[in-house]
This record gives sequence, structure tokens and C-alpha cells, in this order.
Amino acid sequence: MSLYEFGQKIRKAIQGNYCNLIDTFVTFALPEDPRYSKKQTIHLFSTTGIRHSYPTTVARHMRMAGHDHQTGETALGRINPLNSEQLFEDMKRSNDVIIGKAVDREEFHGTLIVALDTHDVYRHSKIPMDEKRKRECSDIRTVMGTKPKDDSCYAHKYMTVQNIKRDDEPPYVLACDRVLPLQNKTEIARTILKETEFKTHAAIELVIADGGFDDIDTLIMLRDEEKHFVVRADQDKRVKKSIEEIEKEGKKYHVEYDYRKGNKKRGVTANLVVIDVEWLKKQGIKYPLKKKGWMSFYTDLYPEKDESLRRFCLRIALYYKKRWGIETGYRCINDFTGKTHSLSDAARLFFYLQAILLYNLWIQINRQFKDDPGRKKYFRNGIPTSTIKFVMEELIRDRLEEWGKSSEV
Repeated sequence: MSLYEFGQKIRKAIQGNYCNLIDTFVTFALPEDPRYSKKQTIHLFSTTGIRHSYPTTVARHMRMAGHDHQTGETALGRINPLNSEQLFEDMKRSNDVIIGKAVDREEFHGTLIVALDTHDVYRHSKIPMDEKRKRECSDIRTVMGTKPKDDSCYAHKYMTVQNIKRDDEPPYVLACDRVLPLQNKTEIARTILKETEFKTHAAIELVIADGGFDDIDTLIMLRDEEKHFVVRADQDKRVKKSIEEIEKEGKKYHVEYDYRKGNKKRGVTANLVVIDVEWLKKQGIKYPLKKKGWMSFYTDLYPEKDESLRRFCLRIALYYKKRWGIETGYRCINDFTGKTHSLSDAARLFFYLQAILLYNLWIQINRQFKDDPGRKKYFRNGIPTSTIKFVMEELIRDRLEEWGKSSEV
């Protein structure tokens, strides 16, 4: 089989997948006799995500290429009037179809190890937030203050549950929710963890989370829901004091069992695991963004029978390293995210949720061709996003040419 022939197989598998999902569940604000169809609008948005660009830029390039295409402003005008809550539910149903197919193919093996995380989609706008605007700014009510990045200190925040790859399990984004101002983050986490188990018909064996989830409420919630956890511990004064004592003793790893986080009135007990990063490197465990110092974790796990303290600490470190593995997934989701300066909450929400759909479709295509001789020959480590993007662009170009010929007739 030639590379071209295998590319045609990928093309056939992708064809219509994304558009059919969006077309089935999302209703855009279209006039009774639109000049441009809903499918053309969807193709513009998907191309925006594929190119990681702006809809106005993509539409301009399409018109320059000779296609009779609507402008980016016209397309955005079809999202802007949508109700954000309804749009979110519609896009979730689209993602549920992908996860449902994975369940039907028995891609999950009874229990799951998942990463619980939050993502900031920074809000960049041409007009500063404190200046008056001529048009309504509906997304201003959903942004939250966050760590400054690229001249922006406001972001739309999302919480996701992503499957962590074990053996041949796929790293799908299984559930997602928005984190809005004044919302209880712990209850959002509880909800999407339950959603994940319901959708996949699988029990969550272990939750791995970053330091943003090391608060008392979240740890209590995980205990109440009977979920084992490994959560990176922010190094407050008490944790730093423990690390200083361990360093004085010359230890490279240590576990403080039944460590009390909080105070006597309100707190939670967990095992505090502290490990020297340089010692971990010598054991073959490296964290990309942590070169030296100490890593600290809260966990409810204990050493298994006949398991040494050293092995137990390495096991906890390896669990957390699995979470680092999905950072590649987050970058891929970002690569599928369309850009916009729109003031519409619905538009900004759509582009992020679309990115999750495109990412999950990429995972699905890789699963579909896992044992295909062509994939093993040409893409030994899996079909890259660049190939999927290229095929999608070809499909969209061909579809635009078809529409152009039909309009001439």
C-alpha cells in the first residue's frame, strides 16, 4: 500500500465525521434563505481550528483562492446570538458520541486512571477591558483573573477529565465543564468525575491532579467519593519545614503518614510523600519543568504488602509522571483551538469545545487504524496531527470546489 492510498483511507474515515457531529446537535442562527449553508459555516470554523487561526483570516484566504465564501464576521454572527449554556450542552453531546463509540469498541478496560486539570484560555481583545465598547461584551461575565501571560491577566477557565494512557488505552478528554466566577470548583470536579464514570461504564481507580487541587475541600471530596488520589502538594510553610528536616537527615525520599493538612477544626489527613528531584533523575524519572529541588504529593495510597518505602515513593512519582505525559495532549488541543477577538461568550466557548472535538477525533482515527499495515509502515508512532490537519484541509477544499460548481449551474 502506497502512502497516497493510506491517505485516502484516512480521508474516507474523517469525511463528514466532524461536520455531522456539529450539524446534528448545534443549531446556528441562520436566516430563512441563507446564501451560505450551515455546512459551509461549519467548514469555516473547523478550518479555523485546524489552522489555529482567526475566522476572518481563514475566510479572507478562501475568498482570495477564488471560493464564493462568507466573511468571518458573517460566520461569527451565526454563533454570537446562541445561548452559551445551550451551546455547551450541544457540544458536550457531540463529544459524548465519540466517547460512546470508544465504549462500544471496548477501548476502556473496566477501571480508569484519569488526570483532573484546569485550563486557562486567555482572553485577548483589541480593546482594554476598562474602556467603553460600542457592542455588547457578553464574555466579560465569564472571565476570571489569572497569572499574566502575553499581556493578558484574564482567562476563560475550563476543567477537564482526561484518560491517562495505560498500555493501549486512548487519552480521550472524557468530560469538561466551565469554571465560572464564584462557582464551587470542588463541586465541578465531583460532577465531571461522576459524568466520566457514567459515560465510560468504568470505575475511576485513581485521580492524578496538579497543585491547584491540593485544597482541603477537594481532598475531602475525593475521600468521600472513594477515589484514590495523587495530588501535587504546594509547598507551604509546614511542607517546607518537613523538607528541611528530611534534608538534614540526608534522606532522598520520605513519607509522613497521616499528615494533617489544615488545623484541628477543619482539615484532612493524607500521606505526604516528599522526593528529591535529582535522586529521581538517577532512577530514570524526569519531570520536564522541574530540574532540581523537591517534589511533594498528597495521597491516600499506602505501600503494598512487601513493598519497600523506596519502591512506594517511586510508584507515586511514576503516577504523577503519567500526568506529565498528557501535557502533549493539552498542546494538541491548543493546536486545534481557533483564535478570536470576539466579544461574544458563545464564540469563545465554541472554539474551545471544537478543539476538544477535533482532538478526540484525532485520537479516534489513530485507534481506528492502530493495526492497519499502512499506519505501521508510514506512521509507526501514530498518525500525527499535521497529517490529520492536511487531510481535513483537502476535504474542505474539495467541498468548497463542489459548492462553487453547483452555484455556477
